Amino acid sequence: METTKGKPVFEHQGYLYIFNKESSHKIIRCCHNYRHGQCRGRLHTMNDQVIQTLGDQNHQPIHSARALIEARTKMNNAAKKTTNTTHVSVADSIFKLSDHAVASLPNLQNLKRTVQQICQKHQNSLPLPANRNSLVIDPLFTETNRNRTFLQFDSGAIDQRLLIFSTKKKFKILENTNYIYLDETFNVIPELYFQLYSIHVAYLDHILPAAYVLLPGEQRLYKTMLQEIINLVPNFDPLNVMVDFENVSINAIRNIFSISNLHGCLKMKTAHQIRSLPALAFLPTNDVIPTFDEIKAQFPIEDESVLKYFEENYIGVKTPSSRPR
Repeated sequence: METTKGKPVFEHQGYLYIFNKESSHKIIRCCHNYRHGQCRGRLHTMNDQVIQTLGDQNHQPIHSARALIEARTKMNNAAKKTTNTTHVSVADSIFKLSDHAVASLPNLQNLKRTVQQICQKHQNSLPLPANRNSLVIDPLFTETNRNRTFLQFDSGAIDQRLLIFSTKKKFKILENTNYIYLDETFNVIPELYFQLYSIHVAYLDHILPAAYVLLPGEQRLYKTMLQEIINLVPNFDPLNVMVDFENVSINAIRNIFSISNLHGCLKMKTAHQIRSLPALAFLPTNDVIPTFDEIKAQFPIEDESVLKYFEENYIGVKTPSSRPR
């Protein structure tokens, strides 16, 4: 049996002992609570046979100790080798334990955290790079599960390193589509990068992801990104492009796709205006109606239903025969 850190552990009469030192032909073991619980229990073994016990234990024995250690060992091995979820790894390891044994384990969150740490340690065998220049991409992550090239472009070991991920099939769809949708996220990205830019396409009545681009943060790289995609897909010239309401990306698109119809997605601006509606509750009473009228004058037509609902239920619709709002 082993501890969670891979050290051998010896069980005797419900107490667990770990290796301390070797003397002559015997091994001296100390209680596993020696460091944290100051337990003075000792055990001398020879050829895995107990020959002497020393010191007094300051805690009660756990008669299911062997089963607990075996369950923890199974859990650790599963974390190193399996692709199961953390919850499944924990459940598979402890489901045969008695209720008394389960009660002796750390809480579920602690067990899951241990499994996750072991899993990350064994899956992330490569050291984390200090900068984009030293980034080494394992060949395993440059291909899809079907062994098709996924990393289509790597600008090389430079600080403004740009990575483009896609497949030849998706490039073919890009080449033939009339509609593309551009968006970015700043949440699900590696630490060394600033944003993940995605290109979606309209294909067979569906919107599908066609390419992902890791950008290091310099906004002027939008133009470089689009140009590199054109280098990979020479006939890429979409008729319609929808993009976030962001001037830098809009200017880059106009520069590269001069004849495309550009549609700005005003979702960020609209979201700000929608959030302004409940904020009216914090204004002085006399300022609510004038401020609402200002928001109403700037509200996008396509989101008029939201404004109408708010006005009917919280402000009151102004009509010639109605009382003042």
